[in-house]
Amino acid sequence: KRFQKLDRNQSGSLEHEELILIPELAMNPLLPRISAFFDDVNFTQFVRLLSVFSENAPVEAKLNFAFRFIDVDNDGYISHDDVSKLLEMLCGNNISEEERRQIASIIIKDADVDNDGKLSPSEFEACGALTDVANLLSMPL
Repeated sequence: KRFQKLDRNQSGSLEHEELILIPELAMNPLLPRISAFFDDVNFTQFVRLLSVFSENAPVEAKLNFAFRFIDVDNDGYISHDDVSKLLEMLCGNNISEEERRQIASIIIKDADVDNDGKLSPSEFEACGALTDVANLLSMPL
């Protein structure tokens, strides 16, 4: 029922224009990333995407979702630019571009085992703090 209510044009899939009508999303600074995941999804895809937030979802599924969410350019790696773009969405003009670059460099450097300047999925998963990320991606559904 909730999906049908969100699908205002009754196309069978959710579109960006429908997503921004959800008050909690409209105010979220990460709306562009959220929209990238949920735009043009049908009911089955919608349920599959939401299932990662289940308390029973495997940690690996949560980490995979988090990795894909942070990988803004969808190249299979988390780069300085990916982190910087997310920081820009979250912080807007409250921090400078230089500060975003510095923060991104620290984040990447701390987890970049092979020193190639970007994080692979395995490097991302190896980060010790990611159990906290998995816990953050849990909510009663």
